[in-house]
Amino acid sequence: MAEITREVKLDPAIIPPLDESLLTLSNDETEFLHKAITTDDEELKRRIIEVQKDSYQEHAYPCIRGFHFVNLFMSANPVYPEVLAAGKTGNTVFLDLGCCMGTDVRKLVADGYPAARVLGCDLRQEFLDYGYKLYGDKDTCAIHFFASDIFAVPYPATGLAPTAPDNLSGVTELGQLYRSVDHFYTGALFHLFDEATQYALALRVAQLLTRKLGTVVFGRHQGLEEEGYINDHLGRKRYGHSPKSWPLLWKKVFSEVESPEFAENKVVVEAKLSEVIAADVFRARGPTNMLYWSVKIV
Repeated sequence: MAEITREVKLDPAIIPPLDESLLTLSNDETEFLHKAITTDDEELKRRIIEVQKDSYQEHAYPCIRGFHFVNLFMSANPVYPEVLAAGKTGNTVFLDLGCCMGTDVRKLVADGYPAARVLGCDLRQEFLDYGYKLYGDKDTCAIHFFASDIFAVPYPATGLAPTAPDNLSGVTELGQLYRSVDHFYTGALFHLFDEATQYALALRVAQLLTRKLGTVVFGRHQGLEEEGYINDHLGRKRYGHSPKSWPLLWKKVFSEVESPEFAENKVVVEAKLSEVIAADVFRARGPTNMLYWSVKIV
């Protein structure tokens, strides 16, 4: 059984200060935020910076410092149009694990995925609350957000049963979604952990998937051209998969949760590195490679 190593508490002395100049929005992001929050650019910036400051005091993630909580990374994944088209049929369930403040799933619903079939989950309720504060939609957002720990899902599964799609609003724990999720997204999550913990995470993700034809799990996180441990400016022990090692991880996962034959014949993995994160966000020596990937059941 894969060992799980949790995140460690950071030394406050090495946490970099915030920098408002890192706030950069694409035209698509600006258009979405104008519709979702306000068309007043000064008010929009004020609200973004306010939730950034508050959340960074509690959890100093580089992605919070870099304003990634208002960037549209999910829709940039090559498999996104396919997922969106399937979701518009109304017969699928979508889960964003590690959704932070919920920008990506709010965009997903704005693009036409039925809100009643969309779930956003984060380990920390505070991020979900900051999302409601940022978007001002606590009483109107139809997406069901909940806080839960993916590592609390038992592996192997014991006593778990699928949740009916009509009962998604009652989900409070990830274990309730056993074999229930058709479309699974996770952004900037896997790269927080060491190699063994990433495998343990992938096993639990697989347990929540329906595994039927068209099932997709996709995401993005920091990767390397050659797999190995990341040179982390905060001293964390984080593993970076490569476009070659990432498919091997998922083939191994599905060999374990299903069978080697299933993994070989039914699982298609795509993974590509893209240099999209500037050095000043992560305090790195150069642009950071992000791995955009998808795993499909065919």
